[in-house]
Amino acid sequence: MISIAKDHTLQVKIESLAYGPHGIAREKGQVVLIPQSVPGDEVEARILTAKRNYAIGETVKLLAPSPGRQQPPCPYFQACGGCPWQAARYDLQLAAKQKNVEDALSRIGKFTGFEVLPILPSAHEYHYRRRVRLHADEKRRLGYYRALSHELIEPDSCLIADPHANLHLPHAREWLRELETPVRQIELIVGDREGRVVLAGKAEGRLAPGDEAVSSGFLKNHPDIQGLVLFGRRWRRVWGEGKVCIQAADGLALEVDAELFSQVNPAGNLELARQTIEWGEFTSHDRVLELYCGAGNFTLPIARRAGEVVAVEENPQSVENGRANGQRHGLENLRWVCSPAAKAVKTFRQKGERFSKAVLNPPRAGAKGVMEDLASLGVEKILYVSCEPPTLARDLAALGSKGYKLVRVRPVDLFPHSYHVEVVAEMVRNH
Repeated sequence: MISIAKDHTLQVKIESLAYGPHGIAREKGQVVLIPQSVPGDEVEARILTAKRNYAIGETVKLLAPSPGRQQPPCPYFQACGGCPWQAARYDLQLAAKQKNVEDALSRIGKFTGFEVLPILPSAHEYHYRRRVRLHADEKRRLGYYRALSHELIEPDSCLIADPHANLHLPHAREWLRELETPVRQIELIVGDREGRVVLAGKAEGRLAPGDEAVSSGFLKNHPDIQGLVLFGRRWRRVWGEGKVCIQAADGLALEVDAELFSQVNPAGNLELARQTIEWGEFTSHDRVLELYCGAGNFTLPIARRAGEVVAVEENPQSVENGRANGQRHGLENLRWVCSPAAKAVKTFRQKGERFSKAVLNPPRAGAKGVMEDLASLGVEKILYVSCEPPTLARDLAALGSKGYKLVRVRPVDLFPHSYHVEVVAEMVRNH
């Protein structure tokens, strides 16, 4: 492989978008990654980092813009690391995400002969995020990190944030400045009921005694904020209402502690659930195992259809929320298990438990360590919902070695202007 030297300048044409913040070009057969570029761009680039198999550069001059390039509408695009694909038209973004999913499954998973359904676009290209997480520094500034750094920028608003989150961004900064407790992140969470906003701060150390009065007074002075949450290691304090309403499939309303995980894109979340439920074909004869169930986003709609659902989640706070929502909706065919997924599946195998179908929705790290025991539980159909195509491909390949066949996948875009994409995959046992 011919190596490209650092600080070398070259002219290249961008071929595609990588699974990451870069466009891909090639120079003498070597991959060159250029951030904030668009397929079809011709650029003069300077090499910043040179590795044996690839190089990373920066655009010195845009020689000829791609027909697929658009003027990024966000004034913070050049500095902020949050939306690296914003210079590409949305149709190009969707095509790139579809291709990245296909490439991961064929290259990493070695799969062939499966169906890839067209990607489902986001209902909204901008202002789609109901959760906005900002970092705080030692100067009590609040903002986003610059690309590939921990240097903070302080936007006045965010183009992909829900308008209600943007409205309360100055209030989040005000609250941060008044707090004595060291806070490292503040998240603005907008519930699915109009205008209901909670501010949640992730703290280091203990709650400073004076912050009880500070936060109570702050909430009194800002009645349009539903609640404040501060939490740290083994403690949590709430002022006002600390839960938000999340709309799940079937019109089910879930009351969830604001700081717990929920999908950022409300409409996209419903599409994910719809696809999962449709492919699951759940009936009263099914005993369903759901791993990484969170607070019950998929669990409750599945329980309305299946004979029994055993829902596994490691976070006890999520389990408590899910159990309360199940009871509130009168679902008695739910069994909640608070445990790491791999440990729970191993226990089920040892006890001889059997399931007809399984649903997995793991974090980005995937479900490594689960597959061997999962395959021994008699599961005929597995639905895997993933936010990380490479780990999805790895895990599905492990299931493939245990006698399962990949039937179809559907990408769903919950994250316009970033490279992230959700995927629903269906595997069935070979007979």
